[in-house]
Amino acid sequence: MKPQTFGRSFDAGKIVPIQCVKDDTLKDLDIKDSCFLLSIIYEGAAKFQVGDSSFEAMGPCFVCFDESDAPRLIKKRGVKCDSIYFKPTFLNINMTFSRIHSGNYEQLALTHDIFLMKPFTDKIRYVFPVFDENIENLKRLFSMLGNELKEQPDWYWSCRSRSYFMEMMLLLERTYGLIGQNDPVGNANKILNPHLKKAVIYIENNYRDVVTLEDVVKAASLSHSSLTQLFKSELEMTPIEYVWYHRLVVAKKFLEFTDLPIKDIASRCGFKTTQHFSRKFEESHGCNPTTFRTVAVARRKKSF
Repeated sequence: MKPQTFGRSFDAGKIVPIQCVKDDTLKDLDIKDSCFLLSIIYEGAAKFQVGDSSFEAMGPCFVCFDESDAPRLIKKRGVKCDSIYFKPTFLNINMTFSRIHSGNYEQLALTHDIFLMKPFTDKIRYVFPVFDENIENLKRLFSMLGNELKEQPDWYWSCRSRSYFMEMMLLLERTYGLIGQNDPVGNANKILNPHLKKAVIYIENNYRDVVTLEDVVKAASLSHSSLTQLFKSELEMTPIEYVWYHRLVVAKKFLEFTDLPIKDIASRCGFKTTQHFSRKFEESHGCNPTTFRTVAVARRKKSF
């Protein structure tokens, strides 16, 4: 498959290297030397073969392949699945196949956020669990991504599409860290307590909305004091401080890798006003969002 979405009224002729397949049958998985594949199996099970090996994916789970794989579906039962076929350049134009697989990987990873691709390229495993708390959010993001690619309502359709996909990739990145991979991915590998995991997953699914301490306490099934102590001991911040921290993490990604207007990023990340967003961002990063974006883009261009 050659994933392509073509611009119509806005950016006519623009080719965006991504394609969403709702209710994917997982047959004819022709991705070799062409694209990456992220499948989200909500229910059921599918058995795949890659080379001489076979494995089963039990829903709910992510299934991740890169362009070097030639996966084949052997059998399935009761599968409900959505898939995204994409080239990594959709997330970041510098994420070419050769650069992602290069020996210079570690030097490139931080500047270009190639860590987002590690679940696809590590080859330690192809299947990662989807936490039950993430399912509805993943369905929502997939729907919004698909609608944006289909409707293309304005000049920012490709940027918004990228931002929705990036949010899905952040959920995958969190899972990758929580199951115990060695690479430091954000704070994921530091979270050991199951109550704390529930609290963090809740925050990362709901950060765009109003999140109160009561909400987080309820999600974690722990008392206020115990939960606050856990956050401080493992993450060195309070639950509400983590809400603001994660909002800024996502906002930073949007600033680095999309052209979305600052006001849209502020709204998407749970800030009531652009001014509030700018103030919080400057407190954390020492510069305003516009300056950060300019410097980040220049740094990426300079590194190649």
